[in-house]
Amino acid sequence: MNAMEKVAWTDLTVSVVAVAAATLLVPWLGSRATSAFALLALTAMLSVFFMRPRGNRIVIDERDQEIAKKATSVGVGTAWFTLSAAVATATVWASYSNTHEVSTVFLNWLIWVQFAICFGVKGLASVVMYRRQRHAS
Repeated sequence: MNAMEKVAWTDLTVSVVAVAAATLLVPWLGSRATSAFALLALTAMLSVFFMRPRGNRIVIDERDQEIAKKATSVGVGTAWFTLSAAVATATVWASYSNTHEVSTVFLNWLIWVQFAICFGVKGLASVVMYRRQRHAS
């Protein structure tokens, strides 16, 4: 397993753990459970650990760059699609409710969930692309 595949697994794992932690903290913290999404900062810290130089350089080839580019595109695209669908649904829901307002708590959760979706889908897409290859790097 090369460094970029470790980064992909880290993105996927930390995203799932952050969503699970936030979900489990809702009964005790209510809307403040979004603070569990601070765990997403671990993706940056652990990725730097995996990308430390070996010898004089970091070993990332063209295949790793292509996989990272495709996975990032899929992750960001999925997050944007989900955000658009959620905002459209919230707008329709608010227009039929008595208050005609969208909760700021909902919007806060929506933003944090989008980050988790982006990193999680990016990690999952990377892992799938690495596992589909016939030979290891």
